[in-house]
Amino acid sequence: MMRLPRSFTSSALVLGGIVGATTLLQGGTAEAGHVRFSGGAHFSARVGWHGGASVHFARPAWRSTWRPRVWVGGSVWVGSGYYYPRSYYYYYAPEAVPSYYGSTYYPVQPAFSLGIAAPPFASVAVRSALPSFGIGVFAGGSSVQNAQNAQDTADLGALGRLRLTQGLLVEGEIAKMSFKDNVRVDRRIGGSLIYEIGAQNTLAPYLLAGLGVQQADVDGSFTTTQDFGEIGVGLRWALSRNLQLTLDLRAGSRQTIDSNQPSAVSNAARIVAPPSGTSNSNTTEDYTRGRLAAILSF
Repeated sequence: MMRLPRSFTSSALVLGGIVGATTLLQGGTAEAGHVRFSGGAHFSARVGWHGGASVHFARPAWRSTWRPRVWVGGSVWVGSGYYYPRSYYYYYAPEAVPSYYGSTYYPVQPAFSLGIAAPPFASVAVRSALPSFGIGVFAGGSSVQNAQNAQDTADLGALGRLRLTQGLLVEGEIAKMSFKDNVRVDRRIGGSLIYEIGAQNTLAPYLLAGLGVQQADVDGSFTTTQDFGEIGVGLRWALSRNLQLTLDLRAGSRQTIDSNQPSAVSNAARIVAPPSGTSNSNTTEDYTRGRLAAILSF
C-alpha cells in the first residue's frame, strides 16, 4: 500500500475540517440571512496544499430595519503548518456612521425649510440725515435804548444756515433796521452759532450767541459804525423736511467804534442818534429784538 507523506495527511485533515464547518454554518445560518460561502484548494508539489475560504454577510431580505453591511474575509495556507489570517474589513454606508455627541454631520437646516416659522425680527427705523444747508428771509422788530429814550424799529433781512452736526448750526445774516419815518437806518452783517435741542423733532428749541458789525445812517447827515454782540433763545418748527419756521428773541449791546457825528444835530436826529463815541459820552447802546424767519433747507 502506498504510504502518504505526513504533511499530506495533516493538510487533508485541516481541509476536511474547514469543509465540514462550512457545511454546518451554511445549514444553521441560511435562514437567518443571506450568507455566501466560497472556497477552494489546490496541491502544489513544491509547497504543499493551499486552501482558502471567504464568508460574506449581507442584509437579510426579510428585515425591515436597516443594518450596516459587514464583509468578512480570511485565508488559510496549509502546508507548513502556519496560519495567516487576513485583515477584516467592515464597510458602513455613510448614512450609518454614528454622529459625535448626539449631533449630526450634516449642516443644520434653516427653520423655514423644515416648515417651522422663523422668529420675527424687529425692524429698526433709520432716521434720514437732516438738511445741511438752508436759506431764508425774516422780518421782525427791535427796541433800542439810547441816551434819550427807547425807540422801536422794523427789521427785514436774509439769512443762510449751515449744519455742522446734528444739532449745531452756524448762521449768517444781512439786515436792514429802520426807525420811524426812516430818520435813522442801520445796516448790519452778523453771524450766530445755534444749537438745536432735539434736532430730529418737529419742534426743536435752540440757544444762540451772535456778533457782528453795523453802520447807522442818521438823516443823511452823518454815519456811525458799531460792533455788537447778542444772545438769545428760539424755537424751530419743521413744516416738512425742507421748510422750517423759526421764532427767536435776542438781547444785545452795540458799541460805537467810529463816528463822524457833528457837534450840533437836529432835534429829530438827536432822539435817534447812536452814541458818538467821544470820551465824554456813553459809547454803548442796548437793544432787544425779535425775529420770525422762513427757511428753505437742502
